[in-house]
Amino acid sequence: MPFVLLEFEGRARLYRHPKQIIETRSPDAVQACLGRLRGEHAAGFIAYEAGATLERTLAASALNAEEGAPPLVWFGLFEESEEVDAGALLPDPAGAWAGAPRPLIARHVYESQVAALRERIFAGDVYQVNLTFPAEVPTAGHPLAIYAALRQRARAGWGGVVFTGAHWLLSLSPELFFTARNGRVTTRPMKGTAPRSADPETLRADPKQRAENLMIVDLLRNDLSRVAIPGTVEVPELFAVETYPTLHQMTSTVTAELAAGVDPVALLETIFPCGSVTGAPKIRAMELIRGAEVGPRGVYTGSIGRVAPDGEAAFNVAIRTLTLAAGESIARIGLGSGIVADSEPADEWRECLAKGAFVETGRSFDLIETMRFEPEDGVVGLERHLNRIKNSAEVLGFAFDRHAARNELQAATFPLRKARKVRLLLSRSGAIAIEVRALPAEPDEPVAVALLPLPVDRDDFRLRHKTSDRAFYDEARATTGRFECLFVDPDGFVTEGSFTSVFVERDGRLVTPPAARGLLPGILRETLIEEGEAVEGELTHHDLSHGFYIGNSVRGLIAARLLDAEVTP
Repeated sequence: MPFVLLEFEGRARLYRHPKQIIETRSPDAVQACLGRLRGEHAAGFIAYEAGATLERTLAASALNAEEGAPPLVWFGLFEESEEVDAGALLPDPAGAWAGAPRPLIARHVYESQVAALRERIFAGDVYQVNLTFPAEVPTAGHPLAIYAALRQRARAGWGGVVFTGAHWLLSLSPELFFTARNGRVTTRPMKGTAPRSADPETLRADPKQRAENLMIVDLLRNDLSRVAIPGTVEVPELFAVETYPTLHQMTSTVTAELAAGVDPVALLETIFPCGSVTGAPKIRAMELIRGAEVGPRGVYTGSIGRVAPDGEAAFNVAIRTLTLAAGESIARIGLGSGIVADSEPADEWRECLAKGAFVETGRSFDLIETMRFEPEDGVVGLERHLNRIKNSAEVLGFAFDRHAARNELQAATFPLRKARKVRLLLSRSGAIAIEVRALPAEPDEPVAVALLPLPVDRDDFRLRHKTSDRAFYDEARATTGRFECLFVDPDGFVTEGSFTSVFVERDGRLVTPPAARGLLPGILRETLIEEGEAVEGELTHHDLSHGFYIGNSVRGLIAARLLDAEVTP
């Protein structure tokens, strides 16, 4: 039986047992279908391509949907909706899995599209174009369990599930298209992106990102002016930054008072699709999108939402939204970014992939701290360890009770009479586990170390936080057969080891790579810096040729040497 679950503004509403389904695949019937929502409890979606039928200056000839795709418009009409606890309603996500998105376009093709659009921008034909491409997502488990797993990661403010009977739509959108209440409309366009590892203030101050955002704000102001009381269109918030598990996003807020006779359906017909997913000027951007992209977007960058009989309405921008045919295991997701004059194709490609990173439910992990216990002193550097895990918990959205962690450590170490290695594991829910093991044997020094290329992108958040998801480091070290391996970033600078920090003695002090290079803030490293025994400085493999040290808070400093002076590919 079709149903709709909407999680908007922190509240969940369930629409089930539809009395009627309103849907169409015909461009000519889109407006008539939307008109039937008036005076009803309606919930559903409108696909991006339906926008061409609502704007008379656009030809609707290119609306050939892919075979088996959802319709242009689908809404259920319901007797009522009910407020629910979505967390209690959804199944256990433990049995669900979703893998990394696999782009359905070659990178060089995408980059050539970006280059072609930049030519149109330089020619003065358009200011900004939102270019997207489809990707496949392998999944396993029930679609509702997949949604339950994704909602834990995505922290979407405007998400939900639509089941039409033939398709599942799993939306984890952070972007509001509009709300309409008592004649007042609020829109919150989202434009501007930075990796989760970056400082959010850097995004706020970035002139390119601000310019992109401002273009869309002006576009929304123009769209709303067509249906608003003159003089009521306002921008109460500009260039706000919202933080999500894998990235930061810039948003602005535009409001207006609707003119007499303009209801939510008329509003939707006038301003759909949202300017943040088209570009500016809107009509020309949509024409260029139709010529550049490899196929129809479908529900992606369309809108999912609801209308109430009293005229209240809320719709999201359907980004970060998976479409899954009933009974199938391969979902479809769209990824995109705004192309402007100074866009770099490689950067735009990376931004698109970053926007899809939330899908990887298989990357569940714990935060960990590995410490040394001494019978005389207790856990060495305890406060530093607790500070680090507290910081990571705050950044990555983990619950953490410092007092509980201290109590668990005390209970686990109280009976110990010998030095031990102690490991604290923190789950996302805040559960704490303590493991106690014998200290590792002291190696013969100097230990043999290999150099390897950094195995992940240097913006990967896992480099800066100690988590259980560090197999990429362990596997890299295992391939060398050495005691340890050090990683070299794409610029040729040494960053860290798989389980140690690296130090080179220079002018009577230790030099260790700067944190800005993308590395774990090791406790031993932090201690030596604060005590004045070490300083940050760039290191290359040449600096390691005459010996160096590696170390962590369990082992201390260990003399090391390179067996090969070059980076092993």
